[in-house]
Amino acid sequence: MDVALPLSALREVVPCPAELAGLPATAPGLLGAVELRRLVLPVLDLQAVTGRSEDRRADQVVVVVASGNRVLGLLADQVQGICEVPADSLVAAHAEGGGLLFSHTFRHPATGRAYSVLDAAAVLQLPGVPTVTDVTRDAAAVRGGVPGRSRRTLTVLRCGAYRLAIDAEHVHTTIPTPELGASVLTSRLCPGTVVYDDREVPVVDPLVLLGLGDLPRADTGAGLVLDLGSGYVVLALSELLELAHVDPDDVLPTPSFALPRPDLLAGMVTVAGVGDCLLLDGSTLLTDPQLSGFAAVNTALETTRSGDPSTVSAAAAAASGAPSYLTYSVGLDLATRLEQVSEILPYPETLTRTSVPGLLGLVSHRRAVVPVLCLSTLLGREQREVGPSTCLLLVEVDDGVVAFAVDALRSIAPLTWTDADQAVRGAAGDRGATLRSAPLVRVGEDSRLLPDLDLRAVAQRLRPPAGAPAVALVAGQSARPLVGA
Repeated sequence: MDVALPLSALREVVPCPAELAGLPATAPGLLGAVELRRLVLPVLDLQAVTGRSEDRRADQVVVVVASGNRVLGLLADQVQGICEVPADSLVAAHAEGGGLLFSHTFRHPATGRAYSVLDAAAVLQLPGVPTVTDVTRDAAAVRGGVPGRSRRTLTVLRCGAYRLAIDAEHVHTTIPTPELGASVLTSRLCPGTVVYDDREVPVVDPLVLLGLGDLPRADTGAGLVLDLGSGYVVLALSELLELAHVDPDDVLPTPSFALPRPDLLAGMVTVAGVGDCLLLDGSTLLTDPQLSGFAAVNTALETTRSGDPSTVSAAAAAASGAPSYLTYSVGLDLATRLEQVSEILPYPETLTRTSVPGLLGLVSHRRAVVPVLCLSTLLGREQREVGPSTCLLLVEVDDGVVAFAVDALRSIAPLTWTDADQAVRGAAGDRGATLRSAPLVRVGEDSRLLPDLDLRAVAQRLRPPAGAPAVALVAGQSARPLVGA
């Protein structure tokens, strides 16, 4: 079941322990109790209440639900996120004789999935189900809450030795125990990818992003999904701790010199039972060039939920603000606008070889035959040997797709410098398609000047004019005839 809960009825979310404490009470769905700071909180499984049965899983959570001055824990598989639902989208639910545990239904404005809005009061009034006094709210008031003042709802996280928090409104959803897959994007910042929403989504280590070290792979036990508009990014975490409500005045500024990336932090806040937490600036995270670069290379899986192959596509878009660049190596390092690369693939195990110079072979991908080209050869350099980090950059050109084989990926980072008035070296019509004519740029924190290679222009130079014999124009070399058109 997909259910929703008004934030006013939500106190926090905590991991569910494998063993719950016993209670001297029996009721359908009553599992036991979890010890939560000063609270012994009864936990209820709504699946059992509604006549459904499901085995317990190790990664489930307890959602602390409040009504009046009473609280109860509800077992849940995961917290899927927070969304704003227009009032006119809520449809009231009724049943003869009452007894419903939900008050409204709605369709999620982004996904279209159907949700039932739990009636917290009805759930806490189930016969025989024990509830306890809501000391979570009382504790919040003791900590300095002022009646009538808006409070911030924070998702509190543990990431290695650090406690982090982020405004719940910036969290798209959370996922339990992400299984990291190998990827051509794998680096210190991006330890791998996970499958989410029928896409392969990059996972980012927030400690590396913040300059605070590394999150050990063995300590990765949860993921926090951010929606950056152009795609998703998953922040790797050790565990989700709770939802906390704090006054805006509780957020204290941090000295800018005391942290490597102060621009990504909104300050520090003390959460009862957790301690001091670094508060991430959600708005800045959602526009960070590095994260935007990773969000732009979400890759759709072959089959979407709808099962319609026509909806399969790679999500690739330019990052907001300064354009993002992909840097890579073909014996020397190059840079290309990320928006030109529709997909990044590992080098295939098998290719259909041809005798065409510069063409490594053909591969079928997404119901199309894609030519695989050696980018180094096309740029007038020696052909590169295929290694463990060799990968393919797929570029859409005219009515087809071509793949450029490169030695290794370096980074995805924003453009930091270019000179629009740089003199064009070589033929003006070849600007960006050859090493001699490519303008020089600086990308990210790299102080080097890198050639800004236009991969679409490189591909277009391979296509002969109508009626002309097929030739490959290789920079620094004479034209060579190609077999076929």
